[in-house]
Amino acid sequence: MLEQIRNFSIIAHIDHGKSTLADRLLTHTGAVQTREFRDQILDSMDLERERGITIKAQTVQLNYQSPRGQSYTFHLIDTPGHVDFSYEVSRSLAACEGVLLVIDASQGVEAQTIANTTLARDNGLNIIPVINKIDLPSADIGRTEKQLVETLGLEDVQPILASAKEGIGTQEILEAIALRIPPPRGHPERPLKALVFDSWFDPYQGVVALVRLIDGSLKSGMQIQMMSSRQNFVVTGVGVFRPKKHAVEKLSAGEVGYLTAGIKKSARVKIGDTITDAQCPTDTPLPGYRDVKPMVFCGLYSIHSADYESLRDAMEKLKLNDASFTYEPESSLALGFGFRCGFLGLLHMEIIQARLEREFELNLMCTTPTVVYQVMTHQSKRIKIDNPANFPSPQIIHRIEEPYILATILTPDCYLGALLQLCIERRGHQRDMKYLDPQRVMISFELPFNEVLMDFYDRLKTASRGYASMDYEFIGYRTSDLVKVDILLNGEMVDALSFICHREKAFTRGRQITEKMCDLIPKQLFEVAIQAAIGSKIIARETVRAARKNVTAKCYGGDVTRKRKLWEKQKQGKKRMKQVGRVEVPQEAFLALLKVGQ
Repeated sequence: MLEQIRNFSIIAHIDHGKSTLADRLLTHTGAVQTREFRDQILDSMDLERERGITIKAQTVQLNYQSPRGQSYTFHLIDTPGHVDFSYEVSRSLAACEGVLLVIDASQGVEAQTIANTTLARDNGLNIIPVINKIDLPSADIGRTEKQLVETLGLEDVQPILASAKEGIGTQEILEAIALRIPPPRGHPERPLKALVFDSWFDPYQGVVALVRLIDGSLKSGMQIQMMSSRQNFVVTGVGVFRPKKHAVEKLSAGEVGYLTAGIKKSARVKIGDTITDAQCPTDTPLPGYRDVKPMVFCGLYSIHSADYESLRDAMEKLKLNDASFTYEPESSLALGFGFRCGFLGLLHMEIIQARLEREFELNLMCTTPTVVYQVMTHQSKRIKIDNPANFPSPQIIHRIEEPYILATILTPDCYLGALLQLCIERRGHQRDMKYLDPQRVMISFELPFNEVLMDFYDRLKTASRGYASMDYEFIGYRTSDLVKVDILLNGEMVDALSFICHREKAFTRGRQITEKMCDLIPKQLFEVAIQAAIGSKIIARETVRAARKNVTAKCYGGDVTRKRKLWEKQKQGKKRMKQVGRVEVPQEAFLALLKVGQ
Protein backbone atom coordinates (compact mmCIF):
# COMPACT_ATOMS: atom_id res chain seq x y z
CA MET A 1 0.00 0.00 0.00
CA LEU A 2 2.82 2.43 0.91
CA GLU A 3 4.40 1.92 -2.52
CA GLN A 4 1.34 3.51 -4.20
CA ILE A 5 1.22 6.64 -1.95
CA ARG A 6 2.85 9.97 -2.90
CA ASN A 7 2.80 13.03 -0.63
CA PHE A 8 3.79 16.32 -2.29
CA SER A 9 3.39 20.10 -2.14
CA ILE A 10 3.38 22.84 -4.77
CA ILE A 11 5.71 25.76 -4.05
CA ALA A 12 6.05 28.95 -6.10
CA HIS A 13 6.42 32.71 -6.03
CA ILE A 14 3.17 34.71 -5.90
CA ASP A 15 1.21 34.68 -9.18
CA HIS A 16 3.28 32.00 -10.90
CA GLY A 17 0.22 29.77 -11.39
CA LYS A 18 0.35 27.48 -8.35
CA SER A 19 -3.40 27.53 -7.60
CA THR A 20 -4.26 27.10 -11.31
CA LEU A 21 -1.98 24.06 -11.53
CA ALA A 22 -3.65 22.58 -8.43
CA ASP A 23 -7.04 23.09 -10.14
CA ARG A 24 -5.78 21.29 -13.24
CA LEU A 25 -4.48 18.31 -11.23
CA LEU A 26 -7.87 18.00 -9.49
CA THR A 27 -9.86 18.01 -12.72
CA HIS A 28 -7.45 15.69 -14.56
CA THR A 29 -7.65 13.02 -11.83
CA GLY A 30 -11.45 13.33 -11.52
CA ALA A 31 -11.38 14.67 -7.94
CA VAL A 32 -13.69 17.49 -9.06
CA GLN A 33 -16.52 17.11 -11.54
CA THR A 34 -16.94 19.74 -14.27
CA ARG A 35 -20.24 20.96 -12.84
CA GLU A 36 -18.60 21.51 -9.40
CA PHE A 37 -15.48 23.21 -10.71
CA ARG A 38 -14.55 26.82 -9.99
CA ASP A 39 -11.22 28.64 -10.25
CA GLN A 40 -8.92 28.45 -7.21
CA ILE A 41 -10.99 25.58 -5.80
CA LEU A 42 -8.53 24.97 -2.93
CA ASP A 43 -8.69 28.64 -1.89
CA SER A 44 -11.78 28.34 0.27
CA MET A 45 -11.66 31.76 2.00
CA ASP A 46 -13.21 34.82 0.35
CA LEU A 47 -10.04 36.77 1.16
CA GLU A 48 -7.93 34.29 -0.83
CA ARG A 49 -10.17 34.57 -3.87
CA GLU A 50 -10.39 38.38 -3.68
CA ARG A 51 -6.63 38.93 -3.35
CA GLY A 52 -5.63 36.05 -5.64
CA ILE A 53 -3.27 34.56 -3.04
CA THR A 54 -3.20 31.40 -0.94
CA ILE A 55 -3.26 32.07 2.80
CA LYS A 56 -3.95 28.69 4.41
CA ALA A 57 -2.41 25.34 3.48
CA GLN A 58 -5.04 22.96 2.08
CA THR A 59 -4.85 19.20 1.56
CA VAL A 60 -6.65 16.99 -0.96
CA GLN A 61 -6.45 13.29 -1.89
CA LEU A 62 -6.18 12.41 -5.60
CA ASN A 63 -6.58 8.97 -7.19
CA TYR A 64 -4.33 8.66 -10.25
CA GLN A 65 -4.45 5.84 -12.81
CA SER A 66 -1.14 5.73 -14.71
CA PRO A 67 -1.00 4.71 -18.43
CA ARG A 68 1.49 2.09 -17.22
CA GLY A 69 -1.42 0.32 -15.47
CA GLN A 70 -0.45 1.35 -11.91
CA SER A 71 -2.87 3.02 -9.46
CA TYR A 72 -1.60 5.72 -7.10
CA THR A 73 -2.97 7.76 -4.21
CA PHE A 74 -1.61 11.31 -4.21
CA HIS A 75 -1.87 13.65 -1.21
CA LEU A 76 -1.49 17.25 -2.40
CA ILE A 77 -0.78 19.84 0.29
CA ASP A 78 -1.21 23.34 -1.18
CA THR A 79 1.02 26.09 0.23
CA PRO A 80 0.96 29.93 0.34
CA GLY A 81 3.39 31.93 -1.79
CA HIS A 82 3.93 35.19 0.15
CA VAL A 83 7.00 35.61 2.36
CA ASP A 84 4.81 36.37 5.40
CA PHE A 85 3.40 32.83 5.25
CA SER A 86 6.70 30.95 4.94
CA TYR A 87 5.88 29.27 8.28
CA GLU A 88 2.83 27.66 6.63
CA VAL A 89 5.10 26.43 3.83
CA SER A 90 7.58 24.87 6.27
CA ARG A 91 4.77 23.00 8.04
CA SER A 92 3.42 21.62 4.77
CA LEU A 93 6.86 20.51 3.56
CA ALA A 94 7.43 18.55 6.78
CA ALA A 95 4.53 16.26 5.78
CA CYS A 96 5.83 15.57 2.24
CA GLU A 97 8.50 13.62 0.37
CA GLY A 98 8.64 15.87 -2.70
CA VAL A 99 7.57 19.21 -4.22
CA LEU A 100 6.54 20.71 -7.55
CA LEU A 101 8.54 23.92 -8.01
CA VAL A 102 6.44 26.14 -10.32
CA ILE A 103 8.21 28.94 -12.23
CA ASP A 104 6.57 31.45 -14.57
CA ALA A 105 8.23 31.19 -18.01
CA SER A 106 7.78 34.93 -18.63
CA GLN A 107 9.09 36.14 -15.24
CA GLY A 108 11.68 33.47 -14.45
CA VAL A 109 13.16 32.78 -11.03
CA GLU A 110 11.94 35.22 -8.37
CA ALA A 111 13.02 35.93 -4.76
CA GLN A 112 10.46 33.62 -3.17
CA THR A 113 11.37 30.87 -5.67
CA ILE A 114 14.90 30.85 -4.26
CA ALA A 115 13.67 30.89 -0.64
CA ASN A 116 11.20 28.02 -1.19
CA THR A 117 13.81 25.93 -3.04
CA THR A 118 16.21 26.34 -0.11
CA LEU A 119 13.42 25.33 2.29
CA ALA A 120 12.67 22.20 0.25
CA ARG A 121 16.36 21.25 0.16
CA ASP A 122 16.65 21.71 3.93
CA ASN A 123 13.77 19.24 4.35
CA GLY A 124 15.52 16.72 2.06
CA LEU A 125 12.69 16.71 -0.51
CA ASN A 126 12.81 15.69 -4.17
CA ILE A 127 12.26 18.76 -6.36
CA ILE A 128 10.40 18.58 -9.70
CA PRO A 129 10.72 21.93 -11.55
CA VAL A 130 7.70 22.94 -13.67
CA ILE A 131 8.09 25.82 -16.13
CA ASN A 132 4.54 27.20 -16.31
CA LYS A 133 2.74 29.61 -18.67
CA ILE A 134 4.67 28.49 -21.76
CA ASP A 135 1.67 29.59 -23.89
CA LEU A 136 2.31 33.30 -23.19
CA PRO A 137 3.86 35.36 -26.00
CA SER A 138 6.42 36.73 -23.50
CA ALA A 139 7.52 33.24 -22.33
CA ASP A 140 11.29 32.71 -22.47
CA ILE A 141 11.82 29.00 -21.82
CA GLY A 142 15.54 29.01 -22.61
CA ARG A 143 16.29 31.79 -20.15
CA THR A 144 14.20 30.13 -17.41
CA GLU A 145 15.97 26.78 -17.90
CA LYS A 146 19.32 28.57 -17.63
CA GLN A 147 18.21 30.24 -14.37
CA LEU A 148 17.20 26.83 -12.97
CA VAL A 149 20.79 25.68 -13.40
CA GLU A 150 22.74 28.83 -12.55
CA THR A 151 20.54 30.30 -9.78
CA LEU A 152 18.89 27.26 -8.20
CA GLY A 153 21.52 24.62 -8.98
CA LEU A 154 19.03 22.15 -10.50
CA GLU A 155 21.29 20.99 -13.33
CA ASP A 156 20.54 17.28 -12.81
CA VAL A 157 16.73 17.63 -12.91
CA GLN A 158 14.77 17.78 -16.15
CA PRO A 159 12.07 20.52 -15.96
CA ILE A 160 8.54 19.90 -17.23
CA LEU A 161 7.07 22.44 -19.67
CA ALA A 162 3.44 23.21 -18.88
CA SER A 163 0.57 25.63 -19.11
CA ALA A 164 -1.83 25.14 -16.22
CA LYS A 165 -4.40 27.41 -17.87
CA GLU A 166 -4.43 25.43 -21.13
CA GLY A 167 -3.85 22.01 -19.51
CA ILE A 168 -0.53 21.48 -21.32
CA GLY A 169 1.87 19.14 -19.53
CA THR A 170 -0.59 18.00 -16.82
CA GLN A 171 -0.20 14.30 -17.67
CA GLU A 172 3.61 14.62 -17.63
CA ILE A 173 3.47 16.26 -14.19
CA LEU A 174 1.32 13.46 -12.76
CA GLU A 175 3.71 10.83 -14.16
CA ALA A 176 6.69 12.71 -12.72
CA ILE A 177 5.04 12.73 -9.28
CA ALA A 178 4.57 8.95 -9.49
CA LEU A 179 8.11 8.22 -10.74
CA ARG A 180 10.33 10.92 -9.19
CA ILE A 181 8.84 11.31 -5.68
CA PRO A 182 9.61 8.40 -3.34
CA PRO A 183 6.84 6.64 -1.36
CA PRO A 184 6.57 7.50 2.35
CA ARG A 185 8.50 5.50 4.91
CA GLY A 186 6.74 3.86 7.83
CA HIS A 187 5.07 0.67 8.97
CA PRO A 188 1.34 0.11 9.55
CA GLU A 189 2.01 -2.48 12.27
CA ARG A 190 4.06 -0.24 14.53
CA PRO A 191 2.51 1.88 17.35
CA LEU A 192 0.67 4.97 16.10
CA LYS A 193 2.87 8.00 15.39
CA ALA A 194 1.18 10.94 13.62
CA LEU A 195 2.25 14.56 13.07
CA VAL A 196 -0.27 17.41 13.56
CA PHE A 197 0.59 19.96 10.84
CA ASP A 198 -2.57 22.09 10.86
CA SER A 199 -5.87 22.48 12.72
CA TRP A 200 -8.97 24.64 12.99
CA PHE A 201 -12.08 24.95 15.16
CA ASP A 202 -15.45 23.61 14.04
CA PRO A 203 -18.44 24.80 16.13
CA TYR A 204 -20.10 21.36 15.90
CA GLN A 205 -17.18 18.91 16.01
CA GLY A 206 -14.68 20.89 18.06
CA VAL A 207 -11.03 20.92 17.00
CA VAL A 208 -10.32 19.35 13.59
CA ALA A 209 -6.65 18.32 13.25
CA LEU A 210 -4.85 17.65 9.96
CA VAL A 211 -2.40 14.78 10.48
CA ARG A 212 0.28 12.92 8.55
CA LEU A 213 0.64 9.32 9.75
CA ILE A 214 4.23 8.12 10.00
CA ASP A 215 3.55 4.71 11.63
CA GLY A 216 0.51 2.69 12.68
CA SER A 217 -3.14 3.39 11.90
CA LEU A 218 -5.92 5.64 13.17
CA LYS A 219 -9.65 4.87 13.38
CA SER A 220 -12.85 5.92 15.18
CA GLY A 221 -13.23 4.78 18.79
CA MET A 222 -9.48 4.65 19.32
CA GLN A 223 -8.02 6.31 22.42
CA ILE A 224 -5.18 8.67 21.47
CA GLN A 225 -2.67 10.73 23.44
CA MET A 226 -1.12 14.14 22.71
CA MET A 227 2.53 13.54 23.57
CA SER A 228 3.35 17.15 24.53
CA SER A 229 0.56 17.46 27.13
CA ARG A 230 -0.05 13.72 27.88
CA GLN A 231 -3.80 14.29 27.50
CA ASN A 232 -5.99 11.46 26.21
CA PHE A 233 -8.98 11.71 23.84
CA VAL A 234 -11.28 9.29 22.05
CA VAL A 235 -11.36 9.64 18.24
CA THR A 236 -14.89 10.39 16.99
CA GLY A 237 -14.09 10.46 13.27
CA VAL A 238 -11.33 10.25 10.66
CA GLY A 239 -11.33 11.09 6.97
CA VAL A 240 -9.70 12.74 3.97
CA PHE A 241 -10.46 15.68 1.68
CA ARG A 242 -11.42 14.91 -1.95
CA PRO A 243 -11.52 18.02 -1.85
CA LYS A 244 -14.70 17.94 0.28
CA LYS A 245 -14.67 16.15 3.61
CA HIS A 246 -14.95 12.41 3.14
CA ALA A 247 -15.13 10.09 6.19
CA VAL A 248 -13.15 6.84 5.99
CA GLU A 249 -12.92 3.75 8.19
CA LYS A 250 -9.26 4.30 9.07
CA LEU A 251 -6.04 6.12 8.11
CA SER A 252 -2.84 4.11 7.72
CA ALA A 253 0.89 4.87 7.72
CA GLY A 254 1.92 7.29 4.99
CA GLU A 255 -1.55 8.84 4.55
CA VAL A 256 -2.68 12.41 5.16
CA GLY A 257 -6.13 13.14 6.61
CA TYR A 258 -8.08 14.69 9.44
CA LEU A 259 -9.34 13.54 12.83
CA THR A 260 -11.94 14.78 15.32
CA ALA A 261 -12.00 13.80 18.98
CA GLY A 262 -14.53 16.14 20.60
CA ILE A 263 -11.76 18.52 21.72
CA LYS A 264 -13.46 21.73 22.84
CA LYS A 265 -10.40 23.68 24.04
CA SER A 266 -8.26 24.91 21.17
CA ALA A 267 -5.18 25.20 23.41
CA ARG A 268 -5.11 21.39 23.82
CA VAL A 269 -4.00 20.88 20.22
CA LYS A 270 -0.51 22.14 19.42
CA ILE A 271 0.76 22.41 15.86
CA GLY A 272 3.76 20.08 15.48
CA ASP A 273 2.61 17.75 18.28
CA THR A 274 2.86 13.98 17.96
CA ILE A 275 -0.29 11.84 18.36
CA THR A 276 0.12 8.26 19.56
CA ASP A 277 -1.97 5.33 20.83
CA ALA A 278 -2.81 5.84 24.52
CA GLN A 279 -2.81 2.04 25.13
CA CYS A 280 0.40 1.31 23.20
CA PRO A 281 2.36 4.58 22.89
CA THR A 282 5.38 5.10 20.65
CA ASP A 283 8.80 5.53 22.25
CA THR A 284 9.92 8.89 20.86
CA PRO A 285 7.89 11.85 19.57
CA LEU A 286 8.52 13.46 16.18
CA PRO A 287 10.81 16.54 16.05
CA GLY A 288 7.79 18.82 15.39
CA TYR A 289 8.40 22.44 14.34
CA ARG A 290 10.58 25.24 15.54
CA ASP A 291 8.67 27.84 17.54
CA VAL A 292 7.90 30.74 15.23
CA LYS A 293 8.64 34.22 16.58
CA PRO A 294 6.36 37.10 15.57
CA MET A 295 8.22 40.01 14.00
CA VAL A 296 5.49 42.69 13.83
CA PHE A 297 3.29 43.81 16.73
CA CYS A 298 0.26 46.07 16.94
CA GLY A 299 -2.73 46.67 19.19
CA LEU A 300 -6.19 45.44 18.16
CA TYR A 301 -9.15 47.06 19.89
CA SER A 302 -12.87 46.65 19.44
CA ILE A 303 -14.62 49.88 18.46
CA HIS A 304 -17.49 48.92 20.81
CA SER A 305 -16.17 48.13 24.30
CA ALA A 306 -18.99 45.61 24.85
CA ASP A 307 -17.40 43.36 22.19
CA TYR A 308 -14.23 42.74 24.21
CA GLU A 309 -15.25 39.21 25.27
CA SER A 310 -16.26 38.35 21.71
CA LEU A 311 -12.88 39.57 20.46
CA ARG A 312 -11.05 37.39 22.99
CA ASP A 313 -13.04 34.28 21.99
CA ALA A 314 -12.46 35.02 18.30
CA MET A 315 -8.70 35.33 18.81
CA GLU A 316 -8.57 32.05 20.71
CA LYS A 317 -10.29 30.23 17.82
CA LEU A 318 -8.19 31.97 15.18
CA LYS A 319 -4.92 31.10 16.93
CA LEU A 320 -5.80 27.42 16.57
CA ASN A 321 -6.06 27.96 12.82
CA ASP A 322 -2.88 30.06 12.68
CA ALA A 323 -0.17 29.02 15.16
CA SER A 324 2.11 31.92 14.15
CA PHE A 325 -0.40 34.48 15.48
CA THR A 326 0.07 35.52 19.13
CA TYR A 327 -1.90 37.84 21.42
CA GLU A 328 -2.03 39.06 25.01
CA PRO A 329 -4.34 41.54 26.79
CA GLU A 330 -3.39 45.21 27.05
CA SER A 331 -5.14 48.48 27.83
CA SER A 332 -4.82 51.99 26.45
CA LEU A 333 -5.99 55.28 27.92
CA ALA A 334 -7.18 56.34 24.47
CA LEU A 335 -8.72 53.06 23.24
CA GLY A 336 -9.68 51.10 26.36
CA PHE A 337 -9.17 47.32 26.63
CA GLY A 338 -7.73 45.35 23.75
CA PHE A 339 -4.94 42.94 22.78
CA ARG A 340 -1.30 43.25 21.80
CA CYS A 341 -0.95 40.95 18.78
CA GLY A 342 2.12 39.49 17.10
CA PHE A 343 2.35 38.76 13.36
CA LEU A 344 4.92 37.49 10.86
CA GLY A 345 4.59 40.58 8.63
CA LEU A 346 2.31 43.38 7.45
CA LEU A 347 0.29 41.19 5.06
CA HIS A 348 -0.19 38.66 7.84
CA MET A 349 -1.47 41.51 10.06
CA GLU A 350 -3.94 42.68 7.38
CA ILE A 351 -5.23 39.14 6.83
CA ILE A 352 -5.75 38.46 10.55
CA GLN A 353 -7.65 41.73 11.04
CA ALA A 354 -9.81 41.06 7.97
CA ARG A 355 -10.58 37.49 9.12
CA LEU A 356 -11.56 38.68 12.61
CA GLU A 357 -13.91 41.28 11.11
CA ARG A 358 -15.48 38.95 8.52
CA GLU A 359 -15.62 35.56 10.23
CA PHE A 360 -16.58 36.87 13.69
CA GLU A 361 -18.47 40.06 12.70
CA LEU A 362 -16.30 42.46 14.74
CA ASN A 363 -15.47 46.12 14.19
CA LEU A 364 -11.79 46.59 15.03
CA MET A 365 -9.32 49.42 15.35
CA CYS A 366 -5.63 48.77 14.68
CA THR A 367 -2.74 50.79 16.17
CA THR A 368 0.59 51.51 14.48
CA PRO A 369 2.62 48.34 13.80
CA THR A 370 6.03 48.08 15.42
CA VAL A 371 8.85 45.56 15.79
CA VAL A 372 10.51 44.12 18.92
CA TYR A 373 13.37 46.23 20.27
CA GLN A 374 15.88 45.20 22.92
CA VAL A 375 16.92 47.76 25.55
CA MET A 376 20.07 47.19 27.60
CA THR A 377 20.01 49.11 30.90
CA HIS A 378 23.00 50.42 32.88
CA GLN A 379 22.47 47.46 35.26
CA SER A 380 23.05 45.06 32.29
CA LYS A 381 19.39 44.05 32.26
CA ARG A 382 17.89 43.25 28.83
CA ILE A 383 14.29 44.42 28.23
CA LYS A 384 12.24 43.46 25.17
CA ILE A 385 9.93 46.24 23.93
CA ASP A 386 7.07 45.40 21.54
CA ASN A 387 4.93 48.39 22.56
CA PRO A 388 6.19 52.01 22.56
CA ALA A 389 4.06 52.64 25.68
CA ASN A 390 6.44 50.34 27.60
CA PHE A 391 9.59 52.20 26.52
CA PRO A 392 11.73 52.83 29.64
CA SER A 393 13.00 56.20 30.84
CA PRO A 394 16.05 57.48 28.89
CA GLN A 395 18.02 57.80 32.16
CA ILE A 396 18.29 54.00 32.62
CA ILE A 397 19.06 53.13 28.97
CA HIS A 398 22.62 52.08 28.11
CA ARG A 399 21.90 51.11 24.48
CA ILE A 400 19.01 50.12 22.21
CA GLU A 401 19.12 47.29 19.65
CA GLU A 402 16.75 46.88 16.71
CA PRO A 403 16.10 43.82 14.49
CA TYR A 404 17.80 43.60 11.09
CA ILE A 405 16.80 41.55 8.07
CA LEU A 406 18.68 40.40 5.00
CA ALA A 407 16.53 41.43 2.04
CA THR A 408 17.09 39.68 -1.30
CA ILE A 409 15.72 41.69 -4.23
CA LEU A 410 15.51 40.47 -7.84
CA THR A 411 14.96 43.19 -10.44
CA PRO A 412 15.55 44.06 -14.12
CA ASP A 413 18.83 45.98 -14.30
CA CYS A 414 17.15 49.15 -15.63
CA TYR A 415 15.56 49.74 -12.19
CA LEU A 416 18.71 49.00 -10.21
CA GLY A 417 19.60 52.64 -9.45
CA ALA A 418 16.17 53.52 -8.04
CA LEU A 419 16.14 50.43 -5.80
CA LEU A 420 19.67 51.04 -4.50
CA GLN A 421 18.64 54.60 -3.61
CA LEU A 422 15.49 53.32 -1.84
CA CYS A 423 17.48 50.83 0.27
CA ILE A 424 20.11 53.42 1.21
CA GLU A 425 17.34 55.88 2.24
CA ARG A 426 16.06 53.18 4.62
CA ARG A 427 19.48 52.92 6.34
CA GLY A 428 20.41 49.78 4.42
CA HIS A 429 23.91 48.34 3.93
CA GLN A 430 24.61 46.52 0.69
CA ARG A 431 26.01 43.02 1.16
CA ASP A 432 26.06 41.59 -2.36
CA MET A 433 25.08 42.23 -5.98
CA LYS A 434 25.02 39.52 -8.65
CA TYR A 435 23.85 39.48 -12.26
CA LEU A 436 21.79 36.34 -12.96
CA ASP A 437 21.78 37.17 -16.68
CA PRO A 438 22.42 40.35 -18.73
CA GLN A 439 18.96 41.76 -17.88
CA ARG A 440 18.32 40.57 -14.28
CA VAL A 441 20.27 41.39 -11.14
CA MET A 442 20.00 40.11 -7.54
CA ILE A 443 20.97 42.49 -4.72
CA SER A 444 21.24 41.74 -1.00
CA PHE A 445 20.78 44.49 1.59
CA GLU A 446 20.94 44.45 5.37
CA LEU A 447 18.00 46.61 6.47
CA PRO A 448 16.44 47.62 9.82
CA PHE A 449 13.12 45.77 9.92
CA ASN A 450 11.36 48.88 11.22
CA GLU A 451 12.21 50.68 7.97
CA VAL A 452 10.61 47.90 5.91
CA LEU A 453 7.35 48.04 7.89
CA MET A 454 6.03 51.34 6.65
CA ASP A 455 5.73 51.59 2.88
CA PHE A 456 8.89 49.85 1.67
CA TYR A 457 7.14 47.13 -0.35
CA ASP A 458 4.87 49.67 -2.09
CA ARG A 459 7.86 51.89 -2.91
CA LEU A 460 9.77 48.86 -4.20
CA LYS A 461 6.96 47.97 -6.61
CA THR A 462 6.54 51.61 -7.68
CA ALA A 463 10.24 52.11 -8.37
CA SER A 464 10.43 48.91 -10.45
CA ARG A 465 6.97 49.24 -12.10
CA GLY A 466 5.98 45.99 -10.43
CA TYR A 467 8.84 43.87 -11.82
CA ALA A 468 10.99 43.57 -8.67
CA SER A 469 10.41 40.84 -6.10
CA MET A 470 11.67 40.58 -2.54
CA ASP A 471 12.27 37.94 0.09
CA TYR A 472 13.80 38.48 3.54
CA GLU A 473 15.12 36.63 6.57
CA PHE A 474 15.87 37.77 10.13
CA ILE A 475 19.63 38.06 10.85
CA GLY A 476 19.78 39.46 14.40
CA TYR A 477 19.86 42.65 16.49
CA ARG A 478 22.17 45.65 16.11
CA THR A 479 22.74 48.78 18.22
CA SER A 480 21.07 51.94 16.87
CA ASP A 481 20.40 55.50 18.00
CA LEU A 482 16.63 55.16 18.56
CA VAL A 483 14.18 57.46 20.36
CA LYS A 484 10.55 57.30 21.38
CA VAL A 485 8.32 60.00 19.88
CA ASP A 486 5.08 60.82 21.71
CA ILE A 487 2.04 62.45 20.11
CA LEU A 488 0.23 64.93 22.38
CA LEU A 489 -3.29 66.35 21.98
CA ASN A 490 -3.72 69.50 24.07
CA GLY A 491 -0.84 68.35 26.25
CA GLU A 492 -2.32 64.88 26.85
CA MET A 493 -0.28 61.97 25.49
CA VAL A 494 -2.10 59.50 23.20
CA ASP A 495 -0.23 56.28 24.01
CA ALA A 496 -1.65 54.44 21.00
CA LEU A 497 0.02 56.96 18.63
CA SER A 498 3.54 56.80 20.12
CA PHE A 499 6.26 55.27 17.95
CA ILE A 500 9.98 54.44 18.04
CA CYS A 501 12.30 55.54 15.23
CA HIS A 502 15.88 56.56 14.46
CA ARG A 503 16.87 59.95 15.89
CA GLU A 504 17.78 61.34 12.44
CA LYS A 505 14.25 60.68 11.15
CA ALA A 506 12.34 61.67 14.30
CA PHE A 507 11.94 65.37 13.39
CA THR A 508 10.79 64.66 9.82
CA ARG A 509 8.33 61.93 10.82
CA GLY A 510 7.03 63.95 13.77
CA ARG A 511 6.29 66.91 11.48
CA GLN A 512 4.67 64.72 8.82
CA ILE A 513 2.45 62.96 11.34
CA THR A 514 1.27 66.15 13.05
CA GLU A 515 0.43 67.63 9.63
CA LYS A 516 -1.56 64.54 8.64
CA MET A 517 -3.41 64.45 11.96
CA CYS A 518 -4.23 68.13 11.66
CA ASP A 519 -6.10 67.28 8.45
CA LEU A 520 -7.79 64.18 9.91
CA ILE A 521 -8.97 65.39 13.34
CA PRO A 522 -12.28 67.24 12.94
CA LYS A 523 -12.67 70.77 14.25
CA GLN A 524 -13.86 71.14 17.84
CA LEU A 525 -15.47 74.13 19.55
CA PHE A 526 -12.04 74.79 21.07
CA GLU A 527 -8.50 74.94 19.70
CA VAL A 528 -6.63 71.60 19.55
CA ALA A 529 -2.82 71.55 19.75
CA ILE A 530 -1.16 68.52 18.12
CA GLN A 531 2.45 68.07 19.20
CA ALA A 532 5.24 65.54 18.63
CA ALA A 533 7.73 65.29 21.49
CA ILE A 534 10.90 63.40 22.42
CA GLY A 535 10.74 63.34 26.22
CA SER A 536 9.98 66.92 27.25
CA LYS A 537 11.26 68.45 24.00
CA ILE A 538 8.61 69.45 21.45
CA ILE A 539 9.88 68.74 17.92
CA ALA A 540 6.75 69.56 15.86
CA ARG A 541 3.40 71.27 16.35
CA GLU A 542 0.21 71.83 14.39
CA THR A 543 -3.03 73.48 15.54
CA VAL A 544 -6.60 72.60 14.65
CA ARG A 545 -8.43 75.91 14.74
CA ALA A 546 -11.64 76.14 16.71
CA ALA A 547 -14.99 76.06 14.95
CA ARG A 548 -16.22 79.59 15.65
CA LYS A 549 -19.75 80.78 16.10
CA ASN A 550 -20.59 84.40 15.23
CA VAL A 551 -22.14 85.49 18.55
CA THR A 552 -22.45 89.12 17.42
CA ALA A 553 -24.59 88.31 14.36
CA LYS A 554 -27.72 89.77 15.96
CA CYS A 555 -25.97 92.93 17.23
CA TYR A 556 -26.65 95.94 15.08
CA GLY A 557 -26.08 99.56 15.97
CA GLY A 558 -25.24 100.72 19.49
CA ASP A 559 -21.87 100.89 21.22
CA VAL A 560 -19.01 98.47 20.39
CA THR A 561 -18.85 97.44 24.06
CA ARG A 562 -21.95 95.26 23.48
CA LYS A 563 -19.96 93.12 21.02
CA ARG A 564 -16.89 93.05 23.30
CA LYS A 565 -18.95 91.65 26.18
CA LEU A 566 -20.24 88.82 23.96
CA TRP A 567 -16.74 88.06 22.63
CA GLU A 568 -15.33 87.97 26.18
CA LYS A 569 -18.12 85.66 27.32
CA GLN A 570 -17.43 83.36 24.35
CA LYS A 571 -13.70 83.40 25.14
CA GLN A 572 -14.27 82.33 28.75
CA GLY A 573 -16.63 79.57 27.63
CA LYS A 574 -14.06 78.18 25.19
CA LYS A 575 -11.42 78.26 27.94
CA ARG A 576 -13.63 76.18 30.29
CA MET A 577 -14.52 73.81 27.40
CA LYS A 578 -10.81 73.22 26.62
CA GLN A 579 -10.23 72.12 30.22
CA VAL A 580 -12.95 69.46 30.20
CA GLY A 581 -13.36 68.68 26.49
CA ARG A 582 -11.95 65.48 24.98
CA VAL A 583 -10.76 65.05 21.41
CA GLU A 584 -12.07 62.00 19.52
CA VAL A 585 -9.26 60.45 17.44
CA PRO A 586 -10.61 58.78 14.28
CA GLN A 587 -9.25 55.48 12.94
CA GLU A 588 -7.69 57.36 9.99
CA ALA A 589 -5.32 59.09 12.40
CA PHE A 590 -3.84 55.74 13.46
CA LEU A 591 -3.42 54.71 9.82
CA ALA A 592 -1.67 58.02 9.11
CA LEU A 593 1.53 56.62 10.63
CA LEU A 594 1.56 53.91 7.96
CA LYS A 595 1.41 56.45 5.14
CA VAL A 596 4.17 58.78 6.27
CA GLY A 597 6.48 59.59 3.37
CA GLN A 598 4.08 58.47 0.62
